[in-house]
Amino acid sequence: MILPMHVLALESAGSVGGVGIFGPRVQVELLTTLGPGRGEILPQLVQEALNLARLDWKELGLLAVDLGPGSFTGLRLGLSLAKALAQVRGLPVVGVRQTEVLGLPWAEVWPGRVCVWIHDRRDYVYMAWVDRDRASMETVLSFPQALAKLRERSQVLLVGSGAQRFASELRTQAPEVTLVPEPFCVPRPVVVAQLALVRYDRSGGSDIFALEPHYVHEEGKHG
Repeated sequence: MILPMHVLALESAGSVGGVGIFGPRVQVELLTTLGPGRGEILPQLVQEALNLARLDWKELGLLAVDLGPGSFTGLRLGLSLAKALAQVRGLPVVGVRQTEVLGLPWAEVWPGRVCVWIHDRRDYVYMAWVDRDRASMETVLSFPQALAKLRERSQVLLVGSGAQRFASELRTQAPEVTLVPEPFCVPRPVVVAQLALVRYDRSGGSDIFALEPHYVHEEGKHG
């Protein structure tokens, strides 16, 4: 049984991030654009979210953070803040992958296969298939490689920043693939909180000293 606690979640893996609070009495979510010079915004949003939720730190039971894959700097900022808050406030922390945050909610309702594309750099994406209970590990692929793998399956629903980056090409070259609308291609802090709460109930908190950003590298790809 999932514990009746409020979870504070940090999302900083992409160009849009924020803070969410999820719990038995309240749900709050604040989103903002991220990027160079915006690193200070997350601590501010944490306090704003607590104020909106009318919660004190002692009413929180868990911290959650998106581990990626995603922006190198953004992931470092989010995880550093999560670790600092965990130590200062004496709270457990659980990390989840952006792939899980984007794909698992859709896998609950889509009758076919769900695929996540997270835009990497230039013409590359992090690609993973998602089932109802798990997301596969990501592979870094060029757009033509990822497109070829999409077309091997039927009834594919595609979600993520990569789906939006290559939306026009996909509509032309793979019209059979269903694209999730742009607003739903952003990882939501509240979903980070929900997934972390389930994971915490199942296996407890993570070791904060061992928790690291989830980077994915393709052998031979540089730059």
